[in-house]
Amino acid sequence: MRDLPVVRLTGKGRRWRLSGHPWIYRDDLAEQPALPSGTLAAMVGPTGDFLGQAFYSAASRIALRLVTTGEDTVDTAFWEARLQRALAYRQQVVRDTDACRLIHAEADGFPGLVVDSYAGHLAVQTLHPGLERRLPELLELFQAHLSPASITLRHDAEVRLLEGLPLEVKTVWGELPDRVEVCEGPVRFLVDVRRGQKTGLFLDQRENRLAASLLARGQALDAFAYQGGFALHLAPRCQRVTLVESSAPALELAQENARLNGRANLELVRDNVFSFLKKAARNGRRFDTIILDPPAFAKSRQDRPAARRGYLELNRRAFQVLNPGGLLVTCSCS
Repeated sequence: MRDLPVVRLTGKGRRWRLSGHPWIYRDDLAEQPALPSGTLAAMVGPTGDFLGQAFYSAASRIALRLVTTGEDTVDTAFWEARLQRALAYRQQVVRDTDACRLIHAEADGFPGLVVDSYAGHLAVQTLHPGLERRLPELLELFQAHLSPASITLRHDAEVRLLEGLPLEVKTVWGELPDRVEVCEGPVRFLVDVRRGQKTGLFLDQRENRLAASLLARGQALDAFAYQGGFALHLAPRCQRVTLVESSAPALELAQENARLNGRANLELVRDNVFSFLKKAARNGRRFDTIILDPPAFAKSRQDRPAARRGYLELNRRAFQVLNPGGLLVTCSCS
C-alpha cells in the first residue's frame, strides 16, 4: 500500500466492495478520516485486509470511488494505459459516426470523468475531486493520443456542487466553433458543444435512434425532441414527423439540422408534451410511430412516487394517440 493514507471500512462496506460495486458510501466507513477531497487512499476491511485504492471525498455521500483493486502505482503511465484500453474498445464497437463517448467514468476506470468527442472536439467533465486534481496530466494525455481540434471543460453539471467543485465552461485547448457538424449513420447534426444539453448531444441514445429508424413508418411523433435526434433518423421512412419540444433554442437547432439533412417533412411544435398529447387525443389526431424520450422525472429517491405517476400518465396519453399496430418507443433516464 506504499505510503497511502488508510481508510477502514465496516463489515458491510467490505462486503459491498467485494460485491464489485465501484462506490463506498459514507455510512460504510468505520471512521471518518481527516483527508482532503481527492486524496488517493488505500481501502482496508475491519481486520486490515487490503481492498483496493480509491479516491476519497470529504463532501459527498459517496465517500470512496474505486480506482484499482491492485497495488499499482497510480501515475501518468497508469492513466495512459487505461486511456489506450478505452480507445481500443471504441475502435471495436463504434461504427459510422464521428461523435461518441471516449471515456465513460467508472466503466472505463476513470472515476467521475467523462470525455465525449464531436468530430475531434473534446467535451470533458470531471465530476469528482480525484481526477479534477489530475486534470493537467490527463489533458496532456488527450493531446498526445487524440490530437484534438479543441478541448472544452463542460464543468456545468450540478453534481459537481455535491463534491464542492465550482461550475464553469471554458475551452482550454484549440478553437471551438459555435457549431460542430457530426455524422451519425446517414444523419448529420450540428452540435453546440459549449452550451448544449449533456455535452452537446445525447450520445447514449445513438443505437436506439438507429434501431427506431428501421421500424418507423407513417405519421410519426418525436416527443421531447430536443434537436431532432430521433426525428431526423425517422424522417426517411415516415410520411411526416412531428417534433414537440418546449425549448425554443432546441427547436431552432432542430430546424438547422433539418435543413442540413434536406428534410422537408418535419413539423416543429413548441409545446409541453403532456398538453400536446391531450390536445391530440381530443382532436382525434393519431400517429403510427411515437418516440417518448423525456428528461429524468426522478433525480432522487423521494421523487420516485411522483415520477411513477408521471411516466404512467405520459405513456397512457401516448397510447391514446397511437394507431392500432403502431410503434411506441418509450425511454427513461431516471
